[in-house]
Amino acid sequence: MKKKKKVGKKLKKNMPTLSKTAKLIIAAAAVFMFVCTFSIFYVVLGSYDGLGLPRSMPEHDYQLSGISKEKGRLSYEDDNFKTVAGIDVSYYQKKIDWKKVKADGIDFAMIRLGYRGYEGGDLTLDSRFKENLSGAKKADIHVGVYFFSQAVTVEEAVEEAKYVIRHIRGRGVTYPVVFDMEPISGAHRIDDLSVLDKTEIADAFCQIIERNGYTPMIYGNPTWLLENLDLRYLTRYDIWLAHYTDETDYAGKFKFWQYTDSGKVKGIKGKVDLNLMFKEK
Repeated sequence: MKKKKKVGKKLKKNMPTLSKTAKLIIAAAAVFMFVCTFSIFYVVLGSYDGLGLPRSMPEHDYQLSGISKEKGRLSYEDDNFKTVAGIDVSYYQKKIDWKKVKADGIDFAMIRLGYRGYEGGDLTLDSRFKENLSGAKKADIHVGVYFFSQAVTVEEAVEEAKYVIRHIRGRGVTYPVVFDMEPISGAHRIDDLSVLDKTEIADAFCQIIERNGYTPMIYGNPTWLLENLDLRYLTRYDIWLAHYTDETDYAGKFKFWQYTDSGKVKGIKGKVDLNLMFKEK
């Protein structure tokens, strides 16, 4: 019986060895890849460049007399546009059965990511943000987010935008990232801001969102949009209109319309805001 030849040691002897230079190059490449990965997920780009030039405010092209209503929900379609149904939610809606929401005809959800406190000014994540984001995505519902701002400087607005980016990057947010500033009864943090201040703050937030690859949007009711912001400087951003009526008389251009805060959707206990998104055909 012939003995098997031992080839392992010979193979090892014949294998080329890496030089110190090659090893250093490989190590440097590994570090570079790690830094790139870290940058993609954790580094938020941008600083505020200031307001651009004012432009004339565009008006919408919808014929809102053609709005249809069925079982408490609005819809719209003409030769150029159609609407899809959506909701916006926060921890106030508590536990949501997202599969039932989807089955009830809801195509998208705008989820509150967090807010700045109107007293201390701290940034806080909505306690159900991660749960809502995960549940909506698993139910195949398109997801956007909004942040409730009480920023009093452009620096705070930039801080808010970067906070939002850090919490959505890599998590499948494909719908707009919304700046939502509103007055709070009994709170006075933003009371002394001028129209120009508020306009710059909204613009600063949206600039950072845009530079990081997301679609910025500004939320407000007609009074807020027309009396608290100078929209001539914000025409590059889409508007999410909050107006609780079956036929808004707001003439400015808008893409989302929050038309009630008393909607009913299966899978959600209690009332929920209902929205339309206008899409070009």
